[in-house]
Amino acid sequence: MKKGSPGSADSAIVKGLKQALRNEVDGAEFYRMAAKSARRDAVRQMFSFLMGEEERHREMILDQMKRMAEGKPFRVTRGAMAKRRLDRFRSPLFTEDLVKVSRHVEGEVAALSIGMTLEKRAIAQFVALRRKVAGDGRAEKVFSDLVAWEQDHLEVLTRQYDQLREMYWEEARFWPF
Repeated sequence: MKKGSPGSADSAIVKGLKQALRNEVDGAEFYRMAAKSARRDAVRQMFSFLMGEEERHREMILDQMKRMAEGKPFRVTRGAMAKRRLDRFRSPLFTEDLVKVSRHVEGEVAALSIGMTLEKRAIAQFVALRRKVAGDGRAEKVFSDLVAWEQDHLEVLTRQYDQLREMYWEEARFWPF
């Protein structure tokens, strides 16, 4: 792989892409486990979808690394379809009946929280990589797309987490403010 000198921007980008690749592999495996243990079909579908997204990110990162090794410029690969597929998980997946009838959603709550942490970490990494390629419009676009992709995932997870938390508070007649 063409890395340049140890302190070069290319070397920093390759190092960052390798870390991002590890994060995507970890994220895909986490979402696979979360989907397997989810008790509600809609939640299982959301985690399965996010697992697939992480696998697509992994492929995109591998493609970028290969292109760099071949001396080719970064290529933008995110399409509008990716965002449309995510839209089906924007509405609440948890119902008030679920909260009233079943107190067995702790695993889903924990998975949502861990997923949010993983997405925040990925966003921070891709923002840092985008800064390292400042001035290279195509490379900046690749990292901006990855940031947007991860932000979309974070938004979906946060919406589900916040909605579930509010339902529990309502059921317990707890209002923190």
